[in-house]
Amino acid sequence: AYAAAAMTAMMKTEEMERKGVAKKPLFVAMENLFPESYGAHPDELIDLVKGSQEKMKVQLMQKGFSENEAQKRAETHIGATFDTGHFNMWKKYWRGDPNKNIEENEKGFSNWFLNQVEKLAKSGVVKHIHMVDNYGYQDEHLAPGQGNTPIKEAVAIFKKNGFKGDFIVEAGADYTTDSSGFNTMTKAWNYMGNSIY
Repeated sequence: AYAAAAMTAMMKTEEMERKGVAKKPLFVAMENLFPESYGAHPDELIDLVKGSQEKMKVQLMQKGFSENEAQKRAETHIGATFDTGHFNMWKKYWRGDPNKNIEENEKGFSNWFLNQVEKLAKSGVVKHIHMVDNYGYQDEHLAPGQGNTPIKEAVAIFKKNGFKGDFIVEAGADYTTDSSGFNTMTKAWNYMGNSIY
């Protein structure tokens, strides 16, 4: 199904390119949702994306594309969205070491989180990142830096591994206290060290 949707995205991209209105190729993005959902774990997400890319490649080769061109198009039109907040929610299933204190167990979870991010970054499947924070138990949609998600470290890992996709700050909680998401953006810029002042 993902391969079929990506074929449509490819055709729509070609149509937009002919009209001169395409800014970048359309792609199908599978997002890591909550830990209880299939595809939320990096191993599952990588398998979903790469498996769907392989299906699209086969379909394109059946239409006469070379193997290299089919692979390139599949990789262009199928990818993943990595949501930092959703991934931080694995914390509620983290089993700490009873012989360690809270701080040591928090560090253990962060190390696991960042090792998994490294695996995702090296796989090359992520094309889009949602920067959003929480405390690991609910999808609170806090501005980056307002919870305990290691967002800065995750961004650094993706950049180190050549990530060229989009970063989206997902406003959410601030809409209940502000008239817009601008407050979320200023918090995010400040957290990432890019002060606008």
